[in-house]
Amino acid sequence: METKATYKAITDPNVLMDAAKQCMKGVMWKYSTQAYYLDRIERIRITKERLENRDRMSDGFVQFTVCERGKRREIRSIHINERVVHRALNDVVLVPTLRPKLIYDNAASLKDRGTHFALKRLKVHLWKYYREHGTNDGYILTGDLHSYFDSIDHDVIFREYGKIFAYDPDIVNLIMDFVDAFGDKSLGLGSQVSQMTAVYYPNRIDHYIKEQLKVKGYGRYMDDFYLIHESREYLQECLKQIRQMYADIGIELNEKKTRIVRLSDEFKFLKAKTHLTDTGRVVMRPDRGTITRERRKLKALRRKLDAGEITFADVRQAYNSWQGHIKHFDSYRTRRNMDNLFQELFSEEIRKERSGNNGKKHKNYRGEFKRYDFPERIDPAERRHRV
Repeated sequence: METKATYKAITDPNVLMDAAKQCMKGVMWKYSTQAYYLDRIERIRITKERLENRDRMSDGFVQFTVCERGKRREIRSIHINERVVHRALNDVVLVPTLRPKLIYDNAASLKDRGTHFALKRLKVHLWKYYREHGTNDGYILTGDLHSYFDSIDHDVIFREYGKIFAYDPDIVNLIMDFVDAFGDKSLGLGSQVSQMTAVYYPNRIDHYIKEQLKVKGYGRYMDDFYLIHESREYLQECLKQIRQMYADIGIELNEKKTRIVRLSDEFKFLKAKTHLTDTGRVVMRPDRGTITRERRKLKALRRKLDAGEITFADVRQAYNSWQGHIKHFDSYRTRRNMDNLFQELFSEEIRKERSGNNGKKHKNYRGEFKRYDFPERIDPAERRHRV
């Protein structure tokens, strides 16, 4: 018999302590995290007491602005005391309950999912299309949602969660406490509850596309999605229905980024330029903007290294991370040219790195061992007669 997640499970001190450990990973350099770690037992006790008393758990935000690829984003970061409850609620209640309800090709904010998974599934759908039809003569609808997080309607969330967690209203009240803290509409980017809610929000539309429209070549990564079909007219009809269904939950399509193109032509999904050849090969190349940003980043790292703000180990780690991402694409020339730029900018540091120990010679232990003087060999028969 399946065990349903309950509100009482969130109040378990062991669950809260495990959530706190996860929240502190990678951010121990923060003063707030260090203060929480030193007083973690008492803070867990207070959190447990507040949860049992059904107190409001939202404690406000730390607001700041980031600029990502020329786009300004307002970030509302929650305090670590609240973040622990978000983590416990997400890991104990939301993920175990909502994940089985999601389609397999919903690839965002889940374990064993991500952008590389979404791109791999796109390749699989294209390969299946070619094997089924024997040609690349088909179409793909790529769509994008306009201001997705800012457009999410809290009434829709309350209605959906009210159905799912009808057996325990305390869970719904806790979720809506965190959701309503962001205002009458929209979700914040700095909350795990917001992330999981955004993943699940259009779930009904995902199932409608897969099960009613019978489009098996469909995938979604948060606010980006695609549909593959042999008929342009059918995809146009699907687009009309999808547009209306999203409008019913308060979401608009970004018409500039929503289009229908041939599979043989290059289309973009998750910053990857992809097309299906007439031999069934899927060519997936990185977006030019990704390459330009990395070249600029390497030059900026060179300036920071000269100013003493970072070490070459930091530069190497950042570059290896980018290489690990870009190797998933058909990008041999891109990687070769970027390697040439990297060696040109950091030639001296690379030479020292290759010589070992950042330019220091390896310690030679051979001279520290004394030569063993073997004794003179004596014939066994002669040795017996020696005194």
